[in-house]
Amino acid sequence: MPDKKNRELCKRVLEKKAGIPLVTPYMYHYMTEALLQCGMKAEAVDLIKNYWGGMIRDGADTYWEVYNPEDPDFSPYGSTILNSYCHGWSCTPTYFIRKYFQRRK
Repeated sequence: MPDKKNRELCKRVLEKKAGIPLVTPYMYHYMTEALLQCGMKAEAVDLIKNYWGGMIRDGADTYWEVYNPEDPDFSPYGSTILNSYCHGWSCTPTYFIRKYFQRRK
């Protein structure tokens, strides 16, 4: 679809909070990518700061497999003790910084 339509859809997703919230770095990775691909860099940076930055503010020293900024104790397993505390999607912020924000020589 055209970028304008994609931006409208992304804004709607960000504003309307889905019935099932995004709680994994995997899903936030793809939401961030969608924002960047349709030119919404400021919103993508805000998402990175709020999601991955939220983990840091809540005490993470590695990025978590599951994180809900509105409920940091959320776990799909019934206990945060069972969550993975070093998840592969933790590279998302650095990947997008390098791909979309690093100045090219």
